[in-house]
Amino acid sequence: MSTLIDESDTEFLDQNIKGMMMTLLAHWNVRMDEARAETEFAQVRPADMRVFAQLRGRTVKLSTIHREMGFSRQAAQQAVDRLVAHDMIEVSPDSKSKRDKVVRITNKGQRWRTIAAAQIRSIEMQIAETLGEEEREALRRALSGLIQGATS
Repeated sequence: MSTLIDESDTEFLDQNIKGMMMTLLAHWNVRMDEARAETEFAQVRPADMRVFAQLRGRTVKLSTIHREMGFSRQAAQQAVDRLVAHDMIEVSPDSKSKRDKVVRITNKGQRWRTIAAAQIRSIEMQIAETLGEEEREALRRALSGLIQGATS
C-alpha cells in the first residue's frame, strides 16, 4: 500500500466534511473575535472564549468541559482559571461530589452571551440566506443527529 497521496485522495482531502466544517468554524470564530475586540471582553483569549462558549449557558462540572472539548484536565482548568480571573464564570464545589467542581456563568459572562447571541444570529441568518430556511433547518437536524451519534 502506498503512503503517497494520490489524485483521488487530494480531491477527497480538499472537499472532506471535517475540513470544510473546520474552515467554517475558523471563519465564524474570526467574526466572534472581531465582535469582542471593542468590548470589555477584548483581553480574554480566543481559546478561553471557546471554552466559555462550550458552556452554552449551562452550569456544568469542570470534568464535563474537558471531556466535551477533548482538552486535558489541566488545560481545561487553566482556561477556567483565566475565565474566573476575567469574572466571566465562577467555580464552586459540587454539592453531589467531594471531588468535582461546578462552573457557573457570572453576570459579566451573561453580558458576553448577549453579544455572542447577536453574532450567532447573524451567522445563522447568513446560513439561511445561502441555503434557504428549510435547508438551514435540515442542516441543524443533521448536525444534531451527528452530535448525538458521536456522543452516544
